[in-house]
Amino acid sequence: MSTVVTPSYPVTLNEGDDANGIAGIIATLLEQNFENVPSRIDLARRLARPVTIYSSETDSACTVSFGSSEAVVFNDVVGKPSVTVTATVEQIFDLSQLKMKGSGLLPVGFFTMRGMRVLGAIATHKLVVKGLITHPITALRVIALVSVVS
Repeated sequence: MSTVVTPSYPVTLNEGDDANGIAGIIATLLEQNFENVPSRIDLARRLARPVTIYSSETDSACTVSFGSSEAVVFNDVVGKPSVTVTATVEQIFDLSQLKMKGSGLLPVGFFTMRGMRVLGAIATHKLVVKGLITHPITALRVIALVSVVS
């Protein structure tokens, strides 16, 4: 008889029931991905600095801090994030549909119609990824972590 141990990496909303909408969306995406693709837990543990996702439509933000045992999602900007993504909710969902391989370092999803739309939004500054040039690995890994495509 064998026992399968499922890796656990909880996602905690720091503000609990008072979490803003974008924090709730990001926490849900992360929870589902860690449950469905446990290898992303190791990817999350590699991110040493927080990342911020800002919704330009709702004028709200969340910051995700990845630790060795859990991810914590805060309302607003917390700490000094290495990457800040400013996007509409639709663009965030587009990012969550991009396929990433190789621990997030191979952005194969950018070579699809949806990926081209995301790249076009980045090129026209409708979707802004601060830190894309200075922290490209972190930026790509954040996309891999919120991507529901495995």
